[in-house]
Amino acid sequence: MLTATIACAGFVASGLLARSASKVGAATRAGGLRTATRSRIPARLRAPLKSRLEAAGVAATPEGAVQTWLVAVLAAGLLGVGMAPAVAVAAVLVALGAGPVWLHLSRHRRDRRAGAAVPELLDAVATELRGGATVESAIASGAAGGGPLAPDLLRVAERVSLGSRLGDALASWAVERDVGGVRPAAGALALAAEVGGPAAGALEGLAPSLRQGLAASAEARSLSAQARLSAVVVGAGPAGFLALSAAADPRRRRRPSRRLRAGPASQPGWRWRPWA
Repeated sequence: MLTATIACAGFVASGLLARSASKVGAATRAGGLRTATRSRIPARLRAPLKSRLEAAGVAATPEGAVQTWLVAVLAAGLLGVGMAPAVAVAAVLVALGAGPVWLHLSRHRRDRRAGAAVPELLDAVATELRGGATVESAIASGAAGGGPLAPDLLRVAERVSLGSRLGDALASWAVERDVGGVRPAAGALALAAEVGGPAAGALEGLAPSLRQGLAASAEARSLSAQARLSAVVVGAGPAGFLALSAAADPRRRRRPSRRLRAGPASQPGWRWRPWA
């Protein structure tokens, strides 16, 4: 009976998650057509949630993200009911806290993706320069090509089209996207715009050094993440195991009877025999 209940709950939860995931793209496209007055999320909550989702690199509207989160909470509750009511409550609480915690831990995800794409941008610009193009046209091509840096390059191209100098637009980009690799890349691109074709070699030489710096930063983050995870597991593992055991087996929460606490000497008819 328990296996059948868990299987049915898992089937229903999988269907709801698949249905919600299939609507994320449509909800994202429809988000631009939806007015703020028709939003089901208050404006004071929707604006910070949208910024957090963008910082985490999630291509979804706040409504779609909240809907997916609530479906995941419902799925966790259904799976927990198949085991025990207390497990269902614990699973719902964990699922409710997992969404905000994940957003907080992923707050630098978009910046990291942008920083990782800087060496590829330098290689692409160097290739364009060797082919006779200019830095401005190479930036316009990068903005149209998509990728993590496409929105930034599009803003740079729009500022240049409005009359700003390319060096000033690149300097503004370095201030707005203050991540590793963007500032030296912006300076190198501004210099290449002044020098021209011979700067392609310098751009190709800067890209490997940026890749090495990104690799070192990624290794440091992975090592620190392992240490933090180990600390969390060692600190919270025993408490979580006890809570899960008590929730799964209610008999573990019962207090021992008075006879067992008092020991065998309190039982009637018992007498101590040292020779026995």
